[in-house]
Amino acid sequence: MNEPGRHRPYMRFTGMLGEAWRDLITGTGHACALAAGLACLIVLLAGVDWLTISGIQKQTDEYVASGGSTWILEYPNHIDGAACDRLVSLNGVEAAGAVRQSESKLVFAALPSTSVPLYEITPGAADVFMLGTTGTQWASGGSQGSESEPSDREGVLLSGEAAKPFRVQSGRSLALEDGRSLDVAGVFDWPDDGRKSGFSYAALTPVPVDSSVAFDQCWVRAWPQTRNLESLLRLAGNGMAGATAAERPQIYKLNTAKGGELDSAVLFESRPTAYAPWIALAAALALGFIATRMRKLEMASALHCGVPKTALLAQIMLETITWSIAGMVLASPLLAWIWLNGNTAEAAALTNTLLRVPIAALLGVLLGAFLAVLLTRESHLLTYFKNR
Repeated sequence: MNEPGRHRPYMRFTGMLGEAWRDLITGTGHACALAAGLACLIVLLAGVDWLTISGIQKQTDEYVASGGSTWILEYPNHIDGAACDRLVSLNGVEAAGAVRQSESKLVFAALPSTSVPLYEITPGAADVFMLGTTGTQWASGGSQGSESEPSDREGVLLSGEAAKPFRVQSGRSLALEDGRSLDVAGVFDWPDDGRKSGFSYAALTPVPVDSSVAFDQCWVRAWPQTRNLESLLRLAGNGMAGATAAERPQIYKLNTAKGGELDSAVLFESRPTAYAPWIALAAALALGFIATRMRKLEMASALHCGVPKTALLAQIMLETITWSIAGMVLASPLLAWIWLNGNTAEAAALTNTLLRVPIAALLGVLLGAFLAVLLTRESHLLTYFKNR
């Protein structure tokens, strides 16, 4: 008498597995249609959230690339070049360097009638200009073209307009009218997009940071925005305490065409699609509940035939988790595409955010199915049969 009792739980478990398998392969539970519906839900919500985040990223890239995150301290003949270059050690500062205009100009042998304004810069300022039109992807490890990357070569930086007549690239040399040869270390872009004028047709020559002659400006490119950067920028100036009203230093943005301030973190946190996981949870809960509740007559009949409710619950949950995982697999190409089309840091952060949608959908479906089984009563079998 004891042996059958010992085997009864095992038989119930195997019977539950067999019933779940038969329901899946025969289509009793409409597993394929439910998996497809769940996949559409995940793709829709995750896709909308991805498009919103991509829009914020694009807005941020345009803001940084236009010079909106580049600060300039202008204080003629009072900028310490070494102190300005050291600002790059601050958290969030990508490049920093000092600039001053030279009294001499460059005259190329090929264009003796045209002179190019010459600016003297510290080595750190070369990075500021070479990154002048790049967005946030450079700071997060994205690859840029060779003409946009900071250059470690010795030589002069030419603006795109100044280099265009010669079709010169970094590493090439140009002959000057006085017979000297000019090495070109790089070519930087300076579009007419509202940024500070004067550098669209110019040449920049690096000088030592400990130059005896003070500089006129200190440029700092920072992203994300560093707190108290304006105050820290003043550390590059000397003699500010005794400056007259006419000599007071000025601090301003390189370009305000895209707005004076941009807090991408706030835009990200306040985006409407931030609630996508909660919407996925609610919609998936409804899907799981309705899909399971439609089988109330079948479940009540099983309970009437002596199937324990725990076994019935395990069977339904097994079927539900099977088609839910299938739906997640169907939606996975979207996440895989996002991962493969971004650099490692951005792809990891973005995928981590978007993964909340399928996870919430899975939990919602299971919770909906669980509630539907709990609400099914054997005593309502006749009512279910009449209302079928």
